[in-house]
Amino acid sequence: MSRRNPSQARSRVLAPLVLAAVLPAAETASQQTGEGADADTVRITARVHDVDDGRPLAGAVVSLSGVATRHATGLDGSATFAAALGQYELTVGKGGYETLVGAFSVLRAGEFTLWMSKADVADPGAPARLLVRVLDAESSAPVEGAAVSVLPGGSRPTDGAGRAQFEDMAPSLAQVTVEMIGYARRTEPVSLHPGRTTALDVALTVEAVPLRPIEVVVRLPFLEANGVYRRIDQGVARRLLTRRTIVDRGSHRISDSFAHVPGLQIRRGGGQTGFPSRAVLYARGCPVAVWVDGVEWNPDIEGSVDIDRIPPEWVEIAEVYSQAQAPLQYTSRHGCGVVLIWTRQGRRG
Repeated sequence: MSRRNPSQARSRVLAPLVLAAVLPAAETASQQTGEGADADTVRITARVHDVDDGRPLAGAVVSLSGVATRHATGLDGSATFAAALGQYELTVGKGGYETLVGAFSVLRAGEFTLWMSKADVADPGAPARLLVRVLDAESSAPVEGAAVSVLPGGSRPTDGAGRAQFEDMAPSLAQVTVEMIGYARRTEPVSLHPGRTTALDVALTVEAVPLRPIEVVVRLPFLEANGVYRRIDQGVARRLLTRRTIVDRGSHRISDSFAHVPGLQIRRGGGQTGFPSRAVLYARGCPVAVWVDGVEWNPDIEGSVDIDRIPPEWVEIAEVYSQAQAPLQYTSRHGCGVVLIWTRQGRRG
């Protein structure tokens, strides 16, 4: 693309621009498009300068027709972005300068330079005005109640026509953010011009809200008949040891899984022949009564119940209660609490 001279730059309407190759011929296609980029998308660098003194202009907003994202130039007057090959209308705006508009063709990766002239206004410090209209991207219907924030400039909701208006704005590069429940958040730079009204249309797209997966549980007749599900549904059974927890723990001792149930403690010690280590469930300093498939286990000759005599793979679910909260049919004169264990063997009975 040939360099524009100052006299051409003073016109608000640009001559058609064709982005030609300005990268060294030795660069590969992957370098031009960017590693992993779409083959039809290329990297473009726009450089914007003051036509009178040649200095780079920071805060100029560069946009392409049909592309939602806008780009603001940095301190070096440049903005680099990706664009698909094709034909566009290019718009470059900055507060206090004439807006540039023109046809723009993207053929391959490259860069271009534009020169901006100061706007011919009576008072360069005159306040600017910003009018934001928020629309639904799919239906184009106005969105009422969207929160429009301008930095600097404050925040306000949109009215029934989807509009939010900001008066007495300082001519500058402003950042406009639009938020609304159910829509994706949008943030765009916009150039405010002294003594002028800038109208900005913001289209919001519906934001997909991730939903928890549907969990299907087929209730077992054995547990249902013994009131386990009823106690869970009513919130009576609050401390549970489930089959999933046991499997995730992966221990060959059921006591390792009970050790993580709130309110329970495990006391270990020597045991009978064949069971070198015993594990007894305690709560509040005394042993807990244990029921298995509706039958209370009596203490063994050691005077307590060795919970590890139950293999982990047998257990379907266990309910843990304090003595006062235990269901009446499972109360016991022994112990400071009650554990109801329901086995996989029992559910098949």
